[in-house]
Amino acid sequence: MNEIRFCFIKESYYKEHPDIINVLDVGDSVKQSKRTHLCILIKLNNNQILIPLRNNLGKPLRKFGKIGFAVPSEKRPNAGLDYRYSLIINNNQYLEFHDSQKLPNSQYNIIANNYSTIKSEITVYINRYIKVAKKNRILKEPLFRTSSLINFHKELNIPQN
Repeated sequence: MNEIRFCFIKESYYKEHPDIINVLDVGDSVKQSKRTHLCILIKLNNNQILIPLRNNLGKPLRKFGKIGFAVPSEKRPNAGLDYRYSLIINNNQYLEFHDSQKLPNSQYNIIANNYSTIKSEITVYINRYIKVAKKNRILKEPLFRTSSLINFHKELNIPQN
């Protein structure tokens, strides 16, 4: 089984990347730096994908596609990992890995029991994004209109248009 890692993205990342768009909590680097992310290393250019955990994901499957993975807890029944706002940060200097479990056991267990599914789904999401981006159709596809991946075309080897 892969090691499940959670992290915070340090405030310095957002300050050093002020032009980043389509992220959660825009303009609030303090709040951004306190959001828990699931860190997944995938074999897509060896990128480290950070999937944010949101309090209110809503329905993870929408009519236009799967946006995330539900991770409910007693206090946050609509919580989940939101694939649309995933970030690619390969430099660990911007990451603060959790040294203790910060999630409720119920949420941690859901992620642990479904880790391979989550890893597979985010890989599918990113591969679909790459295809759409190469065709210049990001804004025409509801699944990708608000995607944070627009900031990471270099990491995904998507040619600049």
